[in-house]
Amino acid sequence: MKTYRTQEQFGEICESMLNGNWSQAAQECVDFGFYAGDIRKAQESANDDGFAIIDDDLDFVELIEMATEIRNKES
Repeated sequence: MKTYRTQEQFGEICESMLNGNWSQAAQECVDFGFYAGDIRKAQESANDDGFAIIDDDLDFVELIEMATEIRNKES
């Protein structure tokens, strides 16, 4: 059984973003089942643990937009 929306998967998304692989990060959002609310919760959880992975919320807005475009093309 595949698990979705884990902190590990969120870390993979953030790592892709940090490496400049935005298209990959957006595809990972789709593949892992992350939507805007899920990303917010994962970031809050990372912050609560003292580990803020991405500091710029505008980066997440861009990422969510890209993932939404992928979802729209797939449906």
